[in-house]
Amino acid sequence: MKRLLVQVGIGALVTFGAQAQPAYPDHPIRMVVGFAAGGSTDLVARIVGNKLGAILGQSVVVENKAGAGGTIATDAVAKSKADGYTLLFGTSSHAINASLYKTLPYEPNAVVPVAVVAAVPMVLAVNPSVKANTARELVDDIKKNPGKYSYGSAGKGSALHMAVELLKYQEHLDIVHAPFRGASQAVQSVISGDLQFITDAVTTAGPMIKAGRLKPLAVTTGTRSSVLPNVPTMKEAGFPNYETSIWNMVMVPRGTPAPVVQKLSAALLQTVNDPEVRERLAKIGVEPILDSTPDKAAKFVQAETQRWADVIKAGNIQPD
Repeated sequence: MKRLLVQVGIGALVTFGAQAQPAYPDHPIRMVVGFAAGGSTDLVARIVGNKLGAILGQSVVVENKAGAGGTIATDAVAKSKADGYTLLFGTSSHAINASLYKTLPYEPNAVVPVAVVAAVPMVLAVNPSVKANTARELVDDIKKNPGKYSYGSAGKGSALHMAVELLKYQEHLDIVHAPFRGASQAVQSVISGDLQFITDAVTTAGPMIKAGRLKPLAVTTGTRSSVLPNVPTMKEAGFPNYETSIWNMVMVPRGTPAPVVQKLSAALLQTVNDPEVRERLAKIGVEPILDSTPDKAAKFVQAETQRWADVIKAGNIQPD
């Protein structure tokens, strides 16, 4: 009888403990963005975060920790409590930084993917005075004039830099890189004619193209951009192995409980499949990823990390 009472008592404690465990989430969630407020990454994060909070029933507060290509933000999240209340809104830089920097303040797998949520196409654009009207014509002329073409980027290792380095790697080009502190400065240098071309996000380059200040040659994604529907893809322009984007991914500290990760994953899928979210992203040229899972996202990051490692090694690219 005593043994039965003890077992019943233990069962009651276990049941009480399970009931006492608060359901996730029971307070606001912090989403850390590694780039400045007002940029394309920040804008997408706020669109996603706003809907994600509504689905989860708690506010998602975007916090900007800009600097060092996103490593400051990644480090902050990696060292946060693994409870699902601190998220990283990561970008392509996460995969690039793994090879770009010899040492990082965090282990490469200190943060783990939950879902890829969006992809921002980039556009290869030139100063209107450049004779080339297609990406193939530009590449052919670069090959005829080695070392005479220069392009701008938002800094060494940035997605804009690596998009051109990928083309350089595949086509064996001799071109000059001019890194700037931000994409806007690089774009202005192309517009002024100091540089010949740039690969920039369609979200920021689009208005300059529509104003006739930049001439678009091709977009970098596998499908055409909703904001530049008449501009062909690089594949359509004759580069079958070329495809890249500035992707956005939600990540969490390693060790975050599996049920929390699964709940976040399901909520993010619901977020990007929401008609209003898809419409808002489409207006700025951002493509939602509608079928990502933690497993798919992990495999994607692994493939991206290896791809950029090959490009960085071949180009002997060093950080600023």
